[in-house]
Amino acid sequence: MTSSVALLESAFYPDLPGAPLPPGPRANRWPGEPVEVGGAAATAVHRLWRARGHHARPDGTLTTVPCRAVPSAGGCYPVQWHLVVPPGRGGHLRPGRYVYRPGTEQLVRRLDPGGPIPPGPAEIVVTVQPGRTFGRYRHRAWPLWVADAAYALEALLLLVPGAHLPEDWSDLALARHTLGLPRATQAAWWLERGLAPEIALARIRLPLAPRLDEVACSAMSSRRSPALERFDRRCSQGATPPDVAEVARQSGQSWVLGADRVISWERPDRLDATGYARLWQLHREAARHTYALNARGHGVRAVSGFCTPPAGSPPLVHALAILENGADG
Repeated sequence: MTSSVALLESAFYPDLPGAPLPPGPRANRWPGEPVEVGGAAATAVHRLWRARGHHARPDGTLTTVPCRAVPSAGGCYPVQWHLVVPPGRGGHLRPGRYVYRPGTEQLVRRLDPGGPIPPGPAEIVVTVQPGRTFGRYRHRAWPLWVADAAYALEALLLLVPGAHLPEDWSDLALARHTLGLPRATQAAWWLERGLAPEIALARIRLPLAPRLDEVACSAMSSRRSPALERFDRRCSQGATPPDVAEVARQSGQSWVLGADRVISWERPDRLDATGYARLWQLHREAARHTYALNARGHGVRAVSGFCTPPAGSPPLVHALAILENGADG
């Protein structure tokens, strides 16, 4: 955890990230046997992560970045989904380690199984492919990885009743062990297999007979973050609330000034083990707020990438910019 603490602390230095770096592939193409997406857990991942068109530029032309039901801090979408099925726990799936391949919208049973799978419940492990975010945000990336993973796991918990987080759900070593994978820093292991390194961040335990909450699925399928242009068009309409102005100032993102209101979270005093746990907690709270507000018809866009503010201001780490009259379709 020591190296992680140092990286987390440096994420809030005021230094600018600099020019973008090549981000690497959008998702790993794990070698393995494609299988039909079926069962509640795999179907939930498919509904959350399948592409729903592509993000548009201000001039209306489309980018290559897919729109997904789960939001992403900075629009990098580094999250990868792994499903671990012990013997007797997979329904129609054979025991093994599976990966969702978003490019082809398939579930793949890994060719390299990563060692024996211990008995117990089936689990989903959320990883991030760090190059996607690091290439754009450099030293500010760690909190964004946590944010993206938190939004992903809270969405899955909504869609699969009975799914829950085990007590040690955010233990990095246990998440790697569950997947049978080395650290992301062991680059040679990954590159020899034609893969970009992944950081295993969180585990979600599945019930014995998982099912889908179709109401939650419907609400998530319609979720969209409002386009930045919608905020920009509202920036000059009336006085800006002080808390909205503060979020815009600390994040350096002027579009926030067009929000009707914001919800913000302060950074933990120190990002040791306790502070790291709080970082997860606040981003999970933000995800739950986002999905609840979306269900009530409000537009919500996450705000990340905060740095150390001037003396006298409480340092923020995450915020939600809210439009009361709904989200983009």
